[in-house]
Amino acid sequence: MRVLQAACVLGGFAQALTGAAGSLLAYEMTDSASAAGLPQTVLVAGSAAAAAIASRLAVPLGRRRTLAAGAAAATAGAIVVVAGALLASLALVLGGCALLGAGTAVVMLIRYAAAEQVSEASRPKAMASVLTATTVGAVAGPNLLAPTSIMAERFGLPGLTGPFLFGALAFAITMAMLHLGLRDAPTPEAEAPAVRPGRLPSARPGLAVLALSNLVMVAVMTMAPVQMSHHGERGLGLIGLVISVHIIGMFAPSALSAGLVQRIGATGTAVLAGCVMAAACAFAAATASHWMLGIAMAALGIGWNLGLVSGSAMLTAAVPREVRAAREGLGEVGMGVAAAIGGLACGPLVAHGGYVALAMAGAVAAALIPALAVAGPKP
Repeated sequence: MRVLQAACVLGGFAQALTGAAGSLLAYEMTDSASAAGLPQTVLVAGSAAAAAIASRLAVPLGRRRTLAAGAAAATAGAIVVVAGALLASLALVLGGCALLGAGTAVVMLIRYAAAEQVSEASRPKAMASVLTATTVGAVAGPNLLAPTSIMAERFGLPGLTGPFLFGALAFAITMAMLHLGLRDAPTPEAEAPAVRPGRLPSARPGLAVLALSNLVMVAVMTMAPVQMSHHGERGLGLIGLVISVHIIGMFAPSALSAGLVQRIGATGTAVLAGCVMAAACAFAAATASHWMLGIAMAALGIGWNLGLVSGSAMLTAAVPREVRAAREGLGEVGMGVAAAIGGLACGPLVAHGGYVALAMAGAVAAALIPALAVAGPKP
């Protein structure tokens, strides 16, 4: 568990730092709001592909090798983005972001590796522990946008290559930690619940909660830095602060979300997630203040956390361990595909209808989560 928590700190740092820089780099290269959403789109698509591959390899190769390989791919991706910036090639930047998606998949799949270390009843708490650890690195990442950019410029490099150079280093250390320090959990038959094939709980409600939560969060948050720059605040420090507040909301309440799952059930927690996200999006659409937008992004992150923990619990509840790997991969692929749709749509929506249109569309999508959550069994 300590290795997994430390890996989440470093992986979360690299994920947040490079993710925050991606949209800014594309916008700087093209001066286009539509292009600014492309790095996040290909990143989440790469994350979905990596999760699908990982779910197939986790059983024959083990979590250790699978997660370490994903971190290695993310390291290579950050280096490719730097090369793309140096060559002024948006195609290379996007290719590197696709590989960086493997790092996102690693950070997210670690919660399931943590759940394997404990008993069935303690799974939500174990997942929450590594998600909370992610907060430390994920909050630090965006706040280093300005310092890492300045360091890159001092070496004669484009400023926004700095975040990707530091991201490459962090992912490389994460890879080493996972490969050398993680041991695959045993799979005692006594812990496998007796569920007959054909009687497994449906994956649809949990998958819907995970996918919609990620779609709304990615779409509305991706364009927040661009929205702030349009209003005249171009300081990377302020943008990084708002992103950090959002990330605190995404990961810090994990223990609270796990407690709610145990107290009111995963379905009830998912209903609450949809309500919180819808309210946050509506507030983001209504405010013109950067500070109020920061509060809305924090609330959006909290709603996403509620959806992530509850949706994960719904997805893997009462299924045998050998089935869980496939369910986990299905959930991550669903999150990735939904987020890719959100990332692809957010740029054109802002270009044609402004950020208000994007935020209101997010509110409508989030309002669907409670109805979809209650459409299945109540884990």
